[in-house]
Amino acid sequence: MPLSPRTLNAVMRQESEDTDIVLITMTHPSWTEPIRLSTHETVYIKDDEETKAPIYGTISRGNTFWFCPLQATVPNSANEQAPEGKFIISNVTRMVAPYLKLVDKEYPRILIEIVNSGTPDVVEMAFSDLALNTATWDANQVEVTVKSDIAASEPAPWLRFSVAYFPNLVQ
Repeated sequence: MPLSPRTLNAVMRQESEDTDIVLITMTHPSWTEPIRLSTHETVYIKDDEETKAPIYGTISRGNTFWFCPLQATVPNSANEQAPEGKFIISNVTRMVAPYLKLVDKEYPRILIEIVNSGTPDVVEMAFSDLALNTATWDANQVEVTVKSDIAASEPAPWLRFSVAYFPNLVQ
């Protein structure tokens, strides 16, 4: 997926007003709505009902992604296993943990998208069909491990026309 001219320009410049934003969408059949998180405070959304503190986030393609400070570990593949990555999400708003408590035998699916702050409706890069592998949480943070299990569920021979490899073929 090629980068847009605006993002390419921001990458090549020493200083730029534009920044990359990571959007995370977590879905599960037992949840009434997906969890949508953003790594950037792009716009004011509303005031918190309890604390009256302002809540910020990113609006992309009509969806509201709530700002949540997080740390990410790049996926790696070791010992012939599927690539694994990790997110540590600040749980100060207690937004994520209640959803994770509702998870049963089926793991939530995770979509990670990267957009530019100047054009949040244009997805620059997407990592789809990731599975939540493990999740632990306490009062301060949620630690989530994601795994790409596409190879385990793909039929042989490798690289048939599937949604994971050719997402634009399925409308």
